Amino acid sequence: MKLYKFLVAITTILAISTSALNAQETEEEILKFNEKSYMEEAPIKKRVPLGEIGHIPTRPKEDYKKNTMLEPMSATAKMRFMQTTMATMPFSLRDLISMMVAKKKALPGLSFDEVIESLKSKALDLNMRPTGHNTPYKILRQTFDPESPRVEFLSFCDLITMRLILDYSLEMSAFLPCRIGVVEDENKQIWLTTLDFDIRWLDTSPNPNRISDDLRERAIRVRENIEKIMDAAATGDF
Repeated sequence: MKLYKFLVAITTILAISTSALNAQETEEEILKFNEKSYMEEAPIKKRVPLGEIGHIPTRPKEDYKKNTMLEPMSATAKMRFMQTTMATMPFSLRDLISMMVAKKKALPGLSFDEVIESLKSKALDLNMRPTGHNTPYKILRQTFDPESPRVEFLSFCDLITMRLILDYSLEMSAFLPCRIGVVEDENKQIWLTTLDFDIRWLDTSPNPNRISDDLRERAIRVRENIEKIMDAAATGDF
């Protein structure tokens, strides 16, 4: 019953948040909304010791070779797991995608180009190396719709952390480097988006095959830097 009430509360919050985005907002309201994309103080501030976690069956502690892939899970097993999980979810696919994304709204008066330049400038300040810049909207305007909304993707990376992450999990290559999307909505409002990968979410897992403390701290720092880059771009801070 408690779980049901919790899910209802989350669904209500999502509905209210969505409706709020459609209203005309002041600069102060936008800044307050942007603050919600990252929690500086996690509810669980340190890694939970494995001995304090309930006895849930997991894989045993294993030694692994750096820069190697795990044995693949079959498509059938993945399909069954995901469908079973989704069967207990009250959220739409759109809700779930939104839940996995951190997003910020650029302040009124900032041009798309100014937002892009702020991204690049702040990334340079934080030593996040630029690793790519894609502009698919140009192709869309040439081949599909001359009025297609502008959308660009910029990639940044802490190269040493990337290498250490790949040594731990080569599968993470599917998610790297860190990417920030800059998009226009139907009202010409500019948004910044990124995959909300926060390593602190995983600290309560009972599985003993954890990343090292050093890599954990590096991953947290990268997530914080991405937040700072998006903040700078949303406010036009060069």
